[in-house]
Amino acid sequence: MGIIGRGELSDIDRLHDHVVAVLGSELTQWPGGWPDEIDAAVIDAVFSVRARYGSRARRTGVYGAVMRWRKERDAANDLSVLASVDSDALRRITNNGKLAQRYKADIVIEVARAFVDAGIVSADDFRNKEVLARTTYLSVKGCGPVTWAYLRMLTGLEDVKTDTWLVRFVRDVLPDASEDDTGRLMKEVASRMGVDAHRLDHAAWAYRRTVDVEGKT
Repeated sequence: MGIIGRGELSDIDRLHDHVVAVLGSELTQWPGGWPDEIDAAVIDAVFSVRARYGSRARRTGVYGAVMRWRKERDAANDLSVLASVDSDALRRITNNGKLAQRYKADIVIEVARAFVDAGIVSADDFRNKEVLARTTYLSVKGCGPVTWAYLRMLTGLEDVKTDTWLVRFVRDVLPDASEDDTGRLMKEVASRMGVDAHRLDHAAWAYRRTVDVEGKT
């Protein structure tokens, strides 16, 4: 991004002013992830790519897929179960969405198996072995840094998911912002505002998605 001249607003100042102008100082609450359910978090993260999150009331979209797995399992904090599930069965329970020319359900199973092989079975294991978890997750084809950040959020860790909507939100005021810029600046603005990064992420994501999808402001 460009060098800020003396007397000009910094990128953080501009983004902060944009946040306050369009979102206000009272941000939408983060609906919460799955801090005690690593199975649900992995399914949510992988299935979120190029997909509607869906309605919590009607249990559609990605949310619906997660809830169907939770109903099947009764609990969702043991990746050894997810690692051993039949691929066809998981596709029936969730859906047949694809990512990187592979069924998302197949990617989920591969992630679960890789985590189990690395000794990461529960949500606590994930948080306690985060460096190993990151390397393991990114080793699976179709899994990248954006969904890794989202998986961290879903397991209760602080991060922002620099997906299409969040990048567009930042570029509304900083047109040259990259994905890396987006993540860094959103975290810095969240810190300045004294709010959790994932809460600012959710509020900005919801606003920008509404503008593009529903044509509302």
